[in-house]
Amino acid sequence: LGIAQMSKRLTASVLSALVIAAPTHAEESTGLPITVTATRFAEPTASVLAPVNIITRKDIEQLHARSLADVVKTLPGVEMVSNGGRGQQSTVLVRGTTSAETLVLMDGVRINSATNGATDFSSIPLNQVERIEFVRGARASVYGSDAMGGVINIITRGTTGQNHHSLNGSAGSRDYQNLNGNSSFDISQQQHLKVAGGYETEDGYNAHPVAGINDGDKHGFLGRNAMLDYQNQLTEDVNVFGALHWSRNAVQSDGSSAYYKTHERDETWEENTNYQLGTKYQKDRYQTEVKTSLINNDMYYYPDTISHDDADSVYKTSQYQVSWLNNYQLTDPWNIGGGVDWRRDVLQSDSESSGTAFFNDDKGRNNVGVYALSQYHWQQWLGELSGRTDDNQQYGRHNTWQAGLGWNFVPEYRLSTRYGTAFRAPTFNDLYTPYSVSPDLKPETSKNSEVALEGTTTGVLWRVTAYRNDIDQMIQWASSDPTDPYAMWFPENVGRARIKGVELEAEFATGWLNHKISADFKDAQDLENDTPLARRAKRNYKWTGSANWEKWDSSLTGQYQSERFDNSARLAPYSLWDAAVGYHVLPQLRIGGRVDNLFDKDYTVASGYATPERSYYLDFSYQM
Repeated sequence: LGIAQMSKRLTASVLSALVIAAPTHAEESTGLPITVTATRFAEPTASVLAPVNIITRKDIEQLHARSLADVVKTLPGVEMVSNGGRGQQSTVLVRGTTSAETLVLMDGVRINSATNGATDFSSIPLNQVERIEFVRGARASVYGSDAMGGVINIITRGTTGQNHHSLNGSAGSRDYQNLNGNSSFDISQQQHLKVAGGYETEDGYNAHPVAGINDGDKHGFLGRNAMLDYQNQLTEDVNVFGALHWSRNAVQSDGSSAYYKTHERDETWEENTNYQLGTKYQKDRYQTEVKTSLINNDMYYYPDTISHDDADSVYKTSQYQVSWLNNYQLTDPWNIGGGVDWRRDVLQSDSESSGTAFFNDDKGRNNVGVYALSQYHWQQWLGELSGRTDDNQQYGRHNTWQAGLGWNFVPEYRLSTRYGTAFRAPTFNDLYTPYSVSPDLKPETSKNSEVALEGTTTGVLWRVTAYRNDIDQMIQWASSDPTDPYAMWFPENVGRARIKGVELEAEFATGWLNHKISADFKDAQDLENDTPLARRAKRNYKWTGSANWEKWDSSLTGQYQSERFDNSARLAPYSLWDAAVGYHVLPQLRIGGRVDNLFDKDYTVASGYATPERSYYLDFSYQM
């Protein structure tokens, strides 16, 4: 479909039933698609007023995706901006909000960085992912800080009764190589174990060309990962679980200076370890869950002529989290829930920037959040109300709430509206730099509203949503001397923004071809300076087509982005197409391939940074 024709035919987004995948045991018990992200407990997606999408393991395999970013960029309302190729710094913009304003979870545990607030998707191996749940719109009244634009929940946990073992590998352009394996199986009727591990490397290309200075440089990637997940159904009502996720990446980048005419190739060495332990209890109408986690992150930034042990820019953080969640079905139409979250973020004392220490002792902060929610579903009416209070020892107490109402005015058609508040807490990078301490920074706040119409018409699942997000106290970094490109930058609460948009989605099949289509029309403005917010496109169109025929499977994805602005530079519109195909040589063995940037487009997503040309990859998957 052409862009103009696509615009005319896109008449709305998928009903919550677009969320095709969910835990097998939950779908078997209810007969309906299930989401666990909207309220933190499993529920039918049709009872959620917010737009929800899920990408299943089958979807991931059919895309022949190499990275989590390859998958996330296909979601509606998402823009991916990367400063180069594999492993480079990337930004996920959800409904025009930043990475720090989008909450990212792994198996329900927040993993946003304590230093910059964002999530490094290159540190999350795709071979571990079972499915991805994506909820758009503010969810701060359930999750607290950072859930201003939406929530992305990356689910890796296996399911009891799921027994499979696989070995996967791929190779391609720029000497890309990947080998990984995973095994998910029942130890006994009550116990389940999942183990996975992988290795990935790529030579890369010159991600940040500086003419005459770093000509011929390549910025590559090397990653290793492992996971262990254990579940034990102790009794019919009690389940205990524990998990370990580990990754270590080394990413090369450019530190050359055109201003000083100096050449430098840098490297970022990063290690993440994520421990989880918890238990669930379910009896009749009551469910409760206790979950604990510890996330350690060590990151070193240095010229690649030295070892990471000699780096003078080091960032070490620990994040401790404990949650107690409850859900109770009062009556058939009325459901209530609530819980307590405790979190402690610690920036360790041996952290430093360019050889200057942040401080002499560990710097930590505690946050206690208490939330409650209720849902009411009676005849054609669906209502939801939630509220939360967060008490943080650094920035004080912050309260958020959300209310929504849905009306099925005729069968299979629903009109709904939601309104809520959200906030983003200052990160350690915002609060502490070696040259300035900003303890008076306030959290960013926002007011979110949306109206949606959704339904099913002649086999087409669709949804159209109009939304508005007003953000106040935006934390922006300003230069101490705008005339000096290398002057120090400091954070301030100076910004206001307004993001207005309309999202349209549809899912349908035409014969053997399945379609997922979305369009996003938005106006993201910096009200303080009366300028567009950087890197946000006014129009985004996406289409994913997939097909299966006998031993063959295939997919074709296309996206279009209109012009954007970055550092006063105009970034031209572009369209990209990626194609993939697979063939089952044997029932256990599938071979295939993927072509990225099929038509070899020259395009820019971040000013000054290069993007990959057409790339080819071959892969195999052996199921045992």
